[in-house]
Amino acid sequence: MNISVAIASSDREYMERLSEALGQYEELAIHVYTGRETLTAAMESNHFDVLLFDPDLSEDRLPFQHVELPICLYSDEAKNTGLYPEEVKTEKYQRVSNIYKQIIREYAERAGEALEPDRSQKTVCIAVYSPIGGSGKTAASLAVGSRLAKQGKSVLFFSAEQLDSSSYINPRKEEGLVALIEAASDKKVNFELKLKGLLKTGNGGISYLEGFERLADFDAVTAEEMKELLMKIRRCGLCDVLVIDMESSLHALSRTILEFADKIVIVERPGELSGVKMELFAKQALVNEYKKKMVLIRNFAESGSRYSNALSVPEAGTIHNYGNLTFSALLNLSLIHISEPTRLRCI
Repeated sequence: MNISVAIASSDREYMERLSEALGQYEELAIHVYTGRETLTAAMESNHFDVLLFDPDLSEDRLPFQHVELPICLYSDEAKNTGLYPEEVKTEKYQRVSNIYKQIIREYAERAGEALEPDRSQKTVCIAVYSPIGGSGKTAASLAVGSRLAKQGKSVLFFSAEQLDSSSYINPRKEEGLVALIEAASDKKVNFELKLKGLLKTGNGGISYLEGFERLADFDAVTAEEMKELLMKIRRCGLCDVLVIDMESSLHALSRTILEFADKIVIVERPGELSGVKMELFAKQALVNEYKKKMVLIRNFAESGSRYSNALSVPEAGTIHNYGNLTFSALLNLSLIHISEPTRLRCI
């Protein structure tokens, strides 16, 4: 998809830097104007999706009748910002990547979902689950994502836990998953653009969305909304692999994710009580239903560790006992051993 973006400013040096940087984004088609007359003439004969404009380009208010989304390049020294009280504003002097994200997110609200491509064969979904509380699912999820990223895969990670513990390593900056779920059900929003605007880069180059911060937000999401979200992420094809860190319970959202996933990574830790949990889990009907796509990662492994062996599914690897190491240290050290990479063959 090409988004036609006009940039209008009399500051030629700034214009050159901004247009060159924004031109690196393949979905943006950039047009540059340095005066009101040339801009007005261009808008009379062309339709622009987005106009980034310096309010001091003219002493009079610019016309926007052929522009879908005007965005004012705000700065403290600008004199004519008051001419545009209702227009979207973005700070002129900031990282261009932030300006890009604001363009994408604001335009997504106007573009509608009809512009979405269908790349449904690309994205593989890996759900990381354990019936055992404290099994290290979040660490295992991030470890799996980190390893795949190091293999050259583009990875998107999000937590579907009631309270997102991955925020310890992936900082919360805004609503991520909650905002995307809302966008998935809104026909006026272009979902792919919304997703691009919400993505953050986390540890190891993995893209992520902020998970749930409030229990009320988690409780408000239905199984149907989660399924629609997952289908639209797959349809966009913006990542090779989607890794989901799951809740330990088996409520409706968890069952929806397990059903949708191409591969289910079960995380096990040693111990008697953990063994009891795994044995109970192994007796559930859904295990037989999804067993063919399950693999096992043994966490907190060390000499003499005893696991339950209740599931009888292929073992994909182990994560050595990392003690009090932080997540970031774990992901950067060779403590993760994927013994059978072919057992994650869908990746």
